[in-house]
Amino acid sequence: MFGRWRRGAIPPELRAALGRGEEVLAAVPTVEGSTLAASRFGLWRVDTLGVQRWDWAMISKAVLRDGILQVTVADEIGIWPGDIAVLRDRAPYLVRPERASRLTDIVHERVRRSVAAVERVDADGHAGWVVLRRVPGRDGLAAQYRPDGAISEEDPAVVAAVAARLARLRAGAGPSALLDEA
Repeated sequence: MFGRWRRGAIPPELRAALGRGEEVLAAVPTVEGSTLAASRFGLWRVDTLGVQRWDWAMISKAVLRDGILQVTVADEIGIWPGDIAVLRDRAPYLVRPERASRLTDIVHERVRRSVAAVERVDADGHAGWVVLRRVPGRDGLAAQYRPDGAISEEDPAVVAAVAARLARLRAGAGPSALLDEA
């Protein structure tokens, strides 16, 4: 659909989708025929289905192995008291960049820098990860909980344990973690 665009060129669909003041930091065509691009706010995918941005704070993991970039994106499945976003990871998105580029380094750096603090929590038979994330363009830290298994409802014991762990993480994160560094 996009053909092979020259180094540095951005597909017009992506250029049209970029937010005000948002610029592409790196982009690369993929063997699969899509384009991946990184901006300050997230990782973009441009393919025959359209243009999609995954915000850095919603990418759980990004790994490059044997030329394949594996990106695990989370969906928000609920909000608990205290603005705690409950997340569920999607199946990993696998893509092969057509050539070596700065894109994979930027993806790893942005995902790592978005995490201010992370800890494991186990409460009332439920375990998961409690994460404080920096969100570009937003002050403060976003609170997230990624349960290992299914959470069918708000279990008060789990909500209380997650909130207590987040409070401890916030106290340990210090004022510099509250700055928009991403």
